[in-house]
This record gives sequence, structure tokens and C-alpha cells, in this order.
Amino acid sequence: MIELFAMAAATAALPASTFKPTGKWTLDYQPALCLLTRQFTKEPAKATFGLRQAPADSQSEAILLFDDDADDRVRRGIVAVKLPGAGKAVLSGSAVSTRVPGSRQRLLRFLVPHSTMTALAQETSVTVEELGRPEMTFDLEGASGAIRALQTCEAEHIRAWGVDPSLMAAPAKPIGDVVAWFAFPLQAAVNRQAGETTVRWKIDVSGRVSDCIVLQSSGHAALDTAACARIAKLGRYTPAVGKDGKPMPWVETRRIIWALG
Repeated sequence: MIELFAMAAATAALPASTFKPTGKWTLDYQPALCLLTRQFTKEPAKATFGLRQAPADSQSEAILLFDDDADDRVRRGIVAVKLPGAGKAVLSGSAVSTRVPGSRQRLLRFLVPHSTMTALAQETSVTVEELGRPEMTFDLEGASGAIRALQTCEAEHIRAWGVDPSLMAAPAKPIGDVVAWFAFPLQAAVNRQAGETTVRWKIDVSGRVSDCIVLQSSGHAALDTAACARIAKLGRYTPAVGKDGKPMPWVETRRIIWALG
């Protein structure tokens, strides 16, 4: 566990409703995962904002743990993320929030492009709005150093897999719709199975994939097996390019959320 000391306070004016940090940014090196979190408060409410980065994943997962009412239902809907420094840019995507058992807190999770994680290093605040719920704005004091440490964690994981990200000039690009690669397996749907599978695979200098492995199981063999089977069958890439201008091998990680409607 690495604790990152907060840097100088942000100079831009923040809304009165902003949650202020109550502790340091904390970076946790986990197997095949980097987790960055910080605790916040806007009296009397408390919240934790964080980012989960699977190394070499084109997406980052934002997590938000906050005080809520006693509603035990799973909420699925749209979340909006506002980045004021980027011209009030708004990103939207699907999200799921669940009640933390035995508490009045709720965990909100949603995916953002990896580039958004990088952009947060230049922001003084970020606003998250779960559709139909009040906005929550977080003061990102010290985020620049914290995001750099998160990127270092990611790079160290990738190097441990035999690839040096510092040698890459352009990442491998998938050919076709990646989402379509992971069609829900019929048998798992019939059995009402759901969960999350995290997989990693290699991409060679010709753009072909190989050696898909499950890093985190969904708990259902049908889902895990389907993930790697679909990658082997459909995965095709324009290969990564090194700084020497030549194709280079790469790896990719993907967290697949198998959710039933």
C-alpha cells in the first residue's frame, strides 16, 4: 500500500457543494490491478472516490462509495461525468450502483475511457451525476501526482508481463467492434448467470491474438470460457508500433461485465 501526500491546493474556485478531501490519495498495488482512492466529506455526508485500472485496459473503472437512503435495489442507468477544465466536457455511460450490505452506503461503478483517467490529472474537480440523483462534485487536490503514481503502477504490471510500454509509440488498435466479441453465451443466459470476467491476451507483431488467460473469474465457468474463446476466434488488431517505427508485441486486458437485462 502506497500513500500519496496531497500536493498544493487547487486554485480554481469550486462549487459550494463540493466534497472536500479528508485524507491522502491511497494507491493499492493488487494482482493485475491498480486501485487509487481517496476519502471525502461534505458534512455530514462522507464519500470515497476512486479509480480501478487493469493494466493495458483501454478503459478505467470509476468507483464512488457514498451515503444514501435505505433503498436496497440495484440501480442501473446513466451516469454523467463533467470535467470543467476540458470546457465543461460531459462524458456519459452506463452505470450500476448497489447497496453495501449492512450499511447505508451505496457503491456506484462505471467505465470511462483510459484517456479520461489521464485527463483527471489536469483537473481541479470532477462532477458525477447518477441519472435522477443529485450531483456530487469532488475537489481533486493532489490528483496530478496521484494519477502519475497510478500510471506507474500500470506500467510496472505491464513490464512484469514481458512488454515495455515505454518503447511503444502507438497502441494496438482492434479491428471491428470489440463489444461484439463478447456476446452473452446462450447457456449462461438460460441459467441466469452473471458476473465479471477479467482476461488478458497477447497481440503479436502481425496483430493476431494468443494466450488468453483469465485474471479474475466471474464465478461461472461458462462465462470465463466464453471470454477467451471469443477473443481467440474474433480478436484481430492493427499491431502496436514501437518508437523505432516497427510493429511490436503488446498485451491487452479487458474487464467484461456480463449483465442480464
